[in-house]
Amino acid sequence: MKIVAIITEYNPFHNGHEYQIKKIRELLGYDTAVIAIMSGNYIQRGGPAIADKTIRAKAAVDCGVNLVLELPFPYSMSSAEFFARAGVHIASNLKIVDHLAFGSENGNIDKLCAIAKNMSSEKFRSELITAAEAPTALGYPKLCERVYNSLFPERLTQDFFTPNNILAIEYLKALEQENSNITPITIKREGGGYDSSYTDGTQYQSASYIRELIYSKDDSAFDFVPENAKLTYFNAIKSGKMPTQPKKLDAAIISSFRLNPPALRDNIHDAEGGLYNRLYSMSMTEATISSLMKRAETKKFTQARIRRAIWSSYLGVTSSDVRTLPEYTQLLALDDVGRSLLKRIKKVSDFPIITKPSSYKDCSDRVVWQKELANKADSVFDLTLIEPNSATFSLTFTPYVKK
Repeated sequence: MKIVAIITEYNPFHNGHEYQIKKIRELLGYDTAVIAIMSGNYIQRGGPAIADKTIRAKAAVDCGVNLVLELPFPYSMSSAEFFARAGVHIASNLKIVDHLAFGSENGNIDKLCAIAKNMSSEKFRSELITAAEAPTALGYPKLCERVYNSLFPERLTQDFFTPNNILAIEYLKALEQENSNITPITIKREGGGYDSSYTDGTQYQSASYIRELIYSKDDSAFDFVPENAKLTYFNAIKSGKMPTQPKKLDAAIISSFRLNPPALRDNIHDAEGGLYNRLYSMSMTEATISSLMKRAETKKFTQARIRRAIWSSYLGVTSSDVRTLPEYTQLLALDDVGRSLLKRIKKVSDFPIITKPSSYKDCSDRVVWQKELANKADSVFDLTLIEPNSATFSLTFTPYVKK
């Protein structure tokens, strides 16, 4: 039996995710076990997920994932480099993972590996830093395209630097940094691209389009979701636990900026390079997160980076918090195969897996520090629900076990 890890968000779990798992098992064997290292309550593009981690993890296990472990905050709400590095670090430290699987528009693992090697070179990293510090700097994808094409003979178009291809490259770089024995495989994406609107003639729509339908209360969203996940989502919507309403925190977040001038908010992650100053200044005339984001956007500061900077500022996440590696993960959901995987991990690895949320205090001081940062963020997340959870929900939930 092969064991595959997927670093993912499942925001929400949809047909494309089910397709990926199916292709993995066609490639490696139908008894292949799948471990999802899934974002907690905050996502890589910045801000709260559409539903809490327990709901998303249950949907994943009901649709074929065997074990869901958490990619904890703040790594789950970080740029591709830190998101990928944290996920790969966890996967490597489980000591049982054979393959890391990820989707990409490119679909060619050899080409992705070659590009990742070039982008790991000292000359590329040095040129990228220089370009990012220039007054006329662009967003990360365009910077990568410009620097890459200036250094290497194979020219890559801007279309190559899609979010999924960028993540794929970061996974490959992280595997090299970890000196990992895990073998990467990529599954070519089908249907709607990342953040795309409706793509005609396919059951594989983007997560952003599905979220858009859910927020507009359009039940056609669930035409693009596996049958085994639908009841979980319907129940969550009925009980006021999905979708989240980040706008509920507009006033609190704007107030936080107005109360904290740049001198008091040093080293906020993703707010470097003058972005915090810009957000602070604009918060004096803006009253919502969305209007603040629109005004702050430039060629250099993309919407995703601004969104991460806003939430990192509010939640107090510093660059040093993200540049360290996660020293724990947490059990969210599993089935019978997942139970056996968990037993294997505990036999061969000393990497902390928190199976009972409140037991984290038995871990090292560093784990306790990281977990308490995540707990505070989770308690804020709970306020974005239509029917808020208590602040202690993240310490009292029971991981889902599929019978």
